[in-house]
Amino acid sequence: MRKTLSLAVVAALLCGVVFCVPAGAQSSASPAADPYAGRLREFEAFVATAMKNDHIPGMTVGFFKGDYTWVKGFGYADLENRTPAIAESAYRLASITKSMTGEAVVQLAERGKLDLDAEIQRYVPDYPVQKWPVTVRNLLTHTGAGQTGSGLGPEQVSTKEVVARISKYPIQYEPGTRFDYQTSGYNLLGAAVENVSGKSLDAYLRENLFAPAGMKDTGMDDVVNLVPNRVRGYELVNGEIKNAPFLNVSSRFGGGGLTGTVPDLLRWARAALAGKLVSAKWVDEMLKPFTSKPGRYTGLGDGDVYYTQGWMVRPINGNFSVFAAGSQKGTETLLFYFPEKRLGLAVACNLQFAPTERYVSKLYQVVTGDSWGGKVFTREKADAPIALALNSAFNYGALDFEEHRRPATSDAKELADAFAFFNANASRAATRADFNAVAKRIRDARHPVGNTNLIKLGSYVAARLKERNGAAGLDKYHTSGAIPFFADYVRLYKSDSSVPKSLRFTPEFEKLIARWDADWARTWNDYTRHVTIAPDTDFDAVGARLRKEFAGAEVYPDFMNLIQPIQQGGVAVFKAQKLGVDLYPYADELLFNWGYFILLGEMTPEGRAALKQAAGEYERPLAYFRRAYDSNPDGVMAAKTFLDIGGRWLNRPQFYDAAAEFVGAGVQLHPKDAKLRELLGDFLARKGRTQEAAESYRQAYNLEPGLSKGAAVEEYVAQRLKLAAEQKKN
Repeated sequence: MRKTLSLAVVAALLCGVVFCVPAGAQSSASPAADPYAGRLREFEAFVATAMKNDHIPGMTVGFFKGDYTWVKGFGYADLENRTPAIAESAYRLASITKSMTGEAVVQLAERGKLDLDAEIQRYVPDYPVQKWPVTVRNLLTHTGAGQTGSGLGPEQVSTKEVVARISKYPIQYEPGTRFDYQTSGYNLLGAAVENVSGKSLDAYLRENLFAPAGMKDTGMDDVVNLVPNRVRGYELVNGEIKNAPFLNVSSRFGGGGLTGTVPDLLRWARAALAGKLVSAKWVDEMLKPFTSKPGRYTGLGDGDVYYTQGWMVRPINGNFSVFAAGSQKGTETLLFYFPEKRLGLAVACNLQFAPTERYVSKLYQVVTGDSWGGKVFTREKADAPIALALNSAFNYGALDFEEHRRPATSDAKELADAFAFFNANASRAATRADFNAVAKRIRDARHPVGNTNLIKLGSYVAARLKERNGAAGLDKYHTSGAIPFFADYVRLYKSDSSVPKSLRFTPEFEKLIARWDADWARTWNDYTRHVTIAPDTDFDAVGARLRKEFAGAEVYPDFMNLIQPIQQGGVAVFKAQKLGVDLYPYADELLFNWGYFILLGEMTPEGRAALKQAAGEYERPLAYFRRAYDSNPDGVMAAKTFLDIGGRWLNRPQFYDAAAEFVGAGVQLHPKDAKLRELLGDFLARKGRTQEAAESYRQAYNLEPGLSKGAAVEEYVAQRLKLAAEQKKN
């Protein structure tokens, strides 16, 4: 029987062992000699509180900046035995493994032993030829059409067995057409490394990557042999920490099979991305975003995070950052590297789904003084495409300039075309004439399908600002953000007659950016740059302050990514989501969350009391769902959301009232979706509303007769009612 431990145990955190400068060595410096000592005390106090609120048993976190390295353990590596987490605690790395397998593949390509554009069967002949060619590069970038089937369980499996499992599941669509994140593709790459090198993946990584990087504590997870300082994994179940179930991750060997330490992760970032393991030319190749056949960069979201070849690339307030992340039962890991800053940050903990970015972002802010956030939100929805153009040009243009140290293009016509595109689309006249078309063109303009116009413009502006103000002058935008970036460029060309008219903005935009610059200077201030929004936030105080700070402003900071994940914690959940819809009134995910949590809250007396305390009066969920749908019909409000959530409630009678209202709202938004009408009929039938259920089934049949599998309409209705009655009895 697995033991359960009270969360009170976790309160005894803030223990562990630290090592710091010089890199990797035990610190002998006095606090006065340590340039980060005071700031790190602030960070340690933050961790002590945050870990308790996030229910994290144990964590190790660290960073390097230049030649300085600091790593410390917090909490417990083993709760039952009160074993502290230390700097050298060993955690399962999960999908950070992909960065290592990916670099091994690139290394073999550089050595001429593997072709990234060859079909994978050349190196893994046991994997069957598919309907379409699947290349090594496709698998590296998760554009291989969704290889799956590796499985996960308690047994030890061989590479041959893993490949055989994957081989049972042929791909269903053409590779290179879209991003589909899968571990199985990286297992095939691991098999390729083994077949090409003649060594096990573990041996190849140790000899060719880990040893040159100075990594002595990283290797394939081994559930039999002793692993020094191995942590124990946990999961959170109904507010209680329990031992995570036993898993053997050998079936994840290429995509998630390694165990290692935070000091080794920092060594990995230093070596892997600095030309020590593959040449600088091949590092550039490894970090190049993949372009899909529809002409879009691929990765998380709409390529918002580029997934390159084992690594992810993402702008952090205009910074070029490279990162890898992992998540498995009993573990969560995150590694960030900022090449221009010579800064790496890593965190590992023994609780899956722990908010690791919260700790990395706080450490980044403490170490650098820069902001992790700074995205612009517009009070008027009609201005949202303009803000998107600013955010995209600044973030991805500055990233491109920082990575390549030159503008994305030096061609005068391409630059003029980029500015002409911006002037034609990033304007109130354009968005009010055809909001959807303009929004799409602006989304496309960050991708090859849109000639990367925004990247070309943003990287050129970054180059001119650096030329005028120097590197330090450009760095300030990593804190101040997109609006000052644009406003300062306008000031630059107004004082420099050599800037041609074709590389300037319209007078209308100049006036708009001047107003927005004033609003932004007021709303993106010392308070908002450092405000904490988390489950333990005092939402009454913070909400009142933010409403005051943002009052009357056309633009203000976007904290949606901090509010949206707050989905546990009683009254705090309701207060957080209500604050979200108040501040960001057309944010589809926040509107959906608020309507959804109203339904859940109304199920119990305690929930109803919490709702009243958090919001007082509120509308029915359909009103919020409709606003979310109107804002973004292709987002979270798609019919699939209602089908997926409603389907999970079919056999849970306590949810029937909420489910009928929820799925009924889905039908209101998607009246031509037959499956939603059928699901609504199922809930109405289970509630005893037989006539309404029968009518919902008839409507579903009329929309899609195939649902009945050949039965006539009344026969189909009778079958569904009978099935609902039987399941209700059970």
